[in-house]
Amino acid sequence: MTTDTDVGPEAFDPDDTDFFVRITSIDRPEADADVFLRQFSAVVTAYDALRTVEIGTVRGWIGWDALKEDVHDAADAVSTDAETLGATAAHIIRVHPEQWIDTVVLVDRMHLDPQWRHQRLSGRILADLLDLLRLDRDSTVVVLQPEPQKATGGPYEDGPERDAALGSLQRGYASSGLEAWRGGAVWWWPWEPETTP
Repeated sequence: MTTDTDVGPEAFDPDDTDFFVRITSIDRPEADADVFLRQFSAVVTAYDALRTVEIGTVRGWIGWDALKEDVHDAADAVSTDAETLGATAAHIIRVHPEQWIDTVVLVDRMHLDPQWRHQRLSGRILADLLDLLRLDRDSTVVVLQPEPQKATGGPYEDGPERDAALGSLQRGYASSGLEAWRGGAVWWWPWEPETTP
């Protein structure tokens, strides 16, 4: 089996390719067992009958028993990036009192190798992440903030190139079923239509 990350989707049979997420770490410090948000890291892999290739990573924070917690305050205690995501997750929970929310997933970074981008994989990756963690999609708030990265690594400088890359990334997220929360910079993964009024 190949693990060459230069292998792109054209090497795979589209009808026989699958993807899975493997958690590489979840922060569970014994000394601070009451911490609500736990940092996680995961690897995204594509595979078919002939090859297995690591194609990206996902990292962020997971919080269980979200209805018992101040999600915004907990995220603010972690970092500026987490605070932005936590504020949106808390707002989603507040404006959907009819939805029983057990868990929040704040995705800090979702990276795919450049040759695997534009394949509408974001929704599949998030679905596999929730499945792996045994989280019910209809009781989980998933949020992220799109930020395009150069193929060589690192964020773009402000300007037309970044604007074009951000637009492309947002179109990709939209095609995977994510939506900008109330037209803002943070996006969320809405629940199935039958569970949202």
